[in-house]
Amino acid sequence: MTMTMGDFTELSLLVPQLLGADQATAIHALSNRLQGAGRIEDSLAFFQEALQRDYLSSSAIEGGVAFPHARGHGIHRFSVALGLSKEGVHWRDGSQVHAVFLIGVPSVDAPLYLSVGSALARQSRLAGWLTALMACNQPEELLDMLSKVSVSGAGSITRLNKQASGQVA
Repeated sequence: MTMTMGDFTELSLLVPQLLGADQATAIHALSNRLQGAGRIEDSLAFFQEALQRDYLSSSAIEGGVAFPHARGHGIHRFSVALGLSKEGVHWRDGSQVHAVFLIGVPSVDAPLYLSVGSALARQSRLAGWLTALMACNQPEELLDMLSKVSVSGAGSITRLNKQASGQVA
């Protein structure tokens, strides 16, 4: 089973024009979206963990993309929230970030984070992809683009995790 980035998000988690000029504001806004969608229990605890992780080691990469994340308790399912900023979000490391992918990782899905992170990093380095992403004005357009990004091995990882937790016979 081939999974895509679209399998880990939903329309309410896709923000074509993220308000906020700094890293903390961007992560906070996307954390609230994750809680509103029922993906996490406590947006404040999630926000604090994601921000602390990112302060320790910046998730911003060349090209104006960042992948902050938090994992563990209170995260109901593997989730990706995306916020875009045409003006750019000032990241603590001095970067200007235009696409923030905030990732929530349940404890059982830690291996999946590596597959998703790799897929996003590869995709963001493709010529023209970020430009096309930034041209999206509606969540539906963002979901369509993310649904075209394959996540190698994600299907087998999620099946193994469900088997390990007793969700699949």
